[in-house]
Amino acid sequence: MPTNSTTTTGYLQPGTIENGYFLFPIQPGATNSLSGGMGDLRPNHFHAGLDIRTGGREGLNVHAAADGYVSRIAVFTGGYGNVMFIKHPNGLTTVYGHLKKLNDSLGVYLRTLQYQKKTFEIDLRPQPGQFPVKKGDVIAASGNTGGSGGPHLHFEIRDAKDNLINPLLYNFSEIQDDVPPYFERIALKTMTATSRINGEYQRIGYAPVRQADGSYILTKPITASGLIGLEVLGYDKTNGSPYRNGISCLEIRLDGREVFAYNMNSFPNEQTRFMNIHENYEVEQITGQRYHRAYIADGNILNLYKLQSNAAYRGRLPLLDGQPHEVTLILYDAYDHAARLTFTILPEVATTNPPSMDSLTVHSVSYSPELADSESAVTVTTDENVLKLTVKNIGTGNPPVAKLITGRTVTEQPVSYIRNNQAIYLIDLRQTLPDSVQFGRGVVRTNFKKRIIPGQKEVFTEGNTRLEFSSKTLFDTLHLAMRPLPGGGLEINQATIPLNDYLTVHYVPNYPIAIDTMRTKAYWISGGRESFLGGTWNKGKIEFKTRSLGRFQLLTDANPPAVEILTATPKGITAKIRDDLSGISEFRALVNGEWVLMQYDYKRALLWSDKLNEDEPFESGAEVLIQVKDRSGNIGSDSTTIEVPHPVVRRKTAPKRRKRR
Repeated sequence: MPTNSTTTTGYLQPGTIENGYFLFPIQPGATNSLSGGMGDLRPNHFHAGLDIRTGGREGLNVHAAADGYVSRIAVFTGGYGNVMFIKHPNGLTTVYGHLKKLNDSLGVYLRTLQYQKKTFEIDLRPQPGQFPVKKGDVIAASGNTGGSGGPHLHFEIRDAKDNLINPLLYNFSEIQDDVPPYFERIALKTMTATSRINGEYQRIGYAPVRQADGSYILTKPITASGLIGLEVLGYDKTNGSPYRNGISCLEIRLDGREVFAYNMNSFPNEQTRFMNIHENYEVEQITGQRYHRAYIADGNILNLYKLQSNAAYRGRLPLLDGQPHEVTLILYDAYDHAARLTFTILPEVATTNPPSMDSLTVHSVSYSPELADSESAVTVTTDENVLKLTVKNIGTGNPPVAKLITGRTVTEQPVSYIRNNQAIYLIDLRQTLPDSVQFGRGVVRTNFKKRIIPGQKEVFTEGNTRLEFSSKTLFDTLHLAMRPLPGGGLEINQATIPLNDYLTVHYVPNYPIAIDTMRTKAYWISGGRESFLGGTWNKGKIEFKTRSLGRFQLLTDANPPAVEILTATPKGITAKIRDDLSGISEFRALVNGEWVLMQYDYKRALLWSDKLNEDEPFESGAEVLIQVKDRSGNIGSDSTTIEVPHPVVRRKTAPKRRKRR
């Protein structure tokens, strides 16, 4: 499925692509290159357009891509930074992000409204005829504002329904690309409790090897049976750029028949967070690698996929007949260059489980992958709909049947297979949701509470905790597990399960804590780092919202932000601001009591003044006060007076005498 075609796929409407309609916004007519592409997998979102390189510098002219009018101007601390939207007569809108500054009339308009509202962050919607633009007009200077990782222009094209369209479909001559995409790794994953890869229920990765003709192969044999999912770690590049971009199209063929295809021509901006279920979110959270799933995961409603055969399997490979099967993966970029990987999956060979032990000693472990270590007799992990219990050092004899306990109901679960002196029990959580599992006289507690279904409101209450799920909170069914943390706090499942929308938590701490209702707030804890969630207190109970599962603690931020004025002269004011826990909420600067706009770059922790009238210097001797509030309400400040910098006097030195010869 080549992507650079007029075929309607996904959300792209017929007749949308009109070559030549848009001008390239940076150095039109000159060769350029990209540092990011449409649909790149980014934290919690698909990348919405192109990142156009600006030679590592700010201040390049940004041109209007077509006739139209400015429909929106905004300033954000993160994200787009300084951003402008232009609406065009054909119904499309172009977006220009991370700008350093706007052109004269737009810049004055923006600063005037910032001064009127006394705010740095602002979101404005000018009237349709207020700021008309012509194709090629210089509308701004490129920059590095907001969440930008370096100077560049972020450029988007959107339709009237706010669907993002890949700008490369417009065939800009400024971007040259004769470099095909490439495979870095693939992974095979068992999708049901009865599936096996190389004899085990597992996810296993392989590194494809590129051949002289450009094709790829695998050098290690694979055996598999049941429903198997493929995942792909692949990238693309454009000429003249060292950066890795995402892939535009992915095809899977089984024995020559297409069973799955993914195409990133267009996607709805409102569904960008569904990237978390398009990728293998668990692997990304653990390793940082973002694998495309080459199957449609449960809960994924994106219309980016085609299923040509066996649609009921949603792209999963049905290796059910005990025969070898040829698998082909093809990656395309936006210019239809392709990379192809072909390999054979051999059938599993049935084996007889070796004799096992007569008795088993089981240590009780709490349900948490983070608590399961190599010395435990039992480790407990979940993989979507499967609970996997691994019993180590089984010796000889027969392992006992596991007893799955759900309230007063007991279900027997035989061992699924034995491998490397370990007994593996695989439990389908769609059939039963045990609160504990018994092996002989040992018991493992799972902490499972309830099965939460997406698409509907749900409330769960236990002890001092109440969880409220909206109809949009979940992507997929959640097998809710919850427990108090040793030493204080709360664990709700794991951080490796993504949420679509917010989960509301009502929590009464069940451990000694000095509660300061202003400064004691909820934090999400991951990898030893604290992320502020906030919350409101009422009668000893805190209510907070989270878009992540995992571990939560209550922390008290009693330290005000640090503020240091670096310079204060008639030409301008600069200051450094930092906060050590909850993060900066707002700031203001006063000169002789009058509010002054300060620009803010959180990446450099830097504030600098931006006067409404740049030709009027600050008054010498004027008093300067900068105040910064953090999210817990602490206020830090620094003050000084405007001083005229003393000119540097260079001492003249007498000319050296020439030596006589």
